[in-house]
Amino acid sequence: MEKDTTEKTSVDLKAELLHALFVLRSLNFHKFGHAKFGIGGGFGRRGFEHPHSHLHRSDLNMPSFALLKQLQIREEKGESGGAWLSEMREYLQVSKAAVSQMLGALEKRGLITREPDPENRRTIIVKLTDEGRKTIEHFERSFDHHIGMMVERFGEKDTREIIRIIYKFADIMEELHNEAAEEKEGN
Repeated sequence: MEKDTTEKTSVDLKAELLHALFVLRSLNFHKFGHAKFGIGGGFGRRGFEHPHSHLHRSDLNMPSFALLKQLQIREEKGESGGAWLSEMREYLQVSKAAVSQMLGALEKRGLITREPDPENRRTIIVKLTDEGRKTIEHFERSFDHHIGMMVERFGEKDTREIIRIIYKFADIMEELHNEAAEEKEGN
């Protein structure tokens, strides 16, 4: 029974750390004039990549992976169409152009297809390809492996502290942004 509890804690802790890292990545440093703050579109130039992989399927940044994953979830629910793209813009905190650029890059790599909705020509239907599904699966395994190694090396206590500090950092960044906006409005 103890192993099940430990395993659940590990899974929960990895999920919490992943979310905290995504929050950190999503912070809008450019609002403070520091667009090159060192936390770019992904974790490293090539994303997370398993050292023994020669397929480079995980050569994705976090926003592109999040977009693919959301697409997979929508397809599993039987939802299609382009309405969810505005939700993705908000979720990823990126512009419409950035989402279009990501979709173009994913389509070029053969991970998705885009076609006009026959019922509403203004809407585009985005679908995962088989290669897109394989890429999601590979990325998730690789990412889980890396997050698991981080949790293992930091230990539960330090991992929870890192998560706490990331959220505190995000809160402070938001406060600073709000104060700067208020100051700007006051001038």
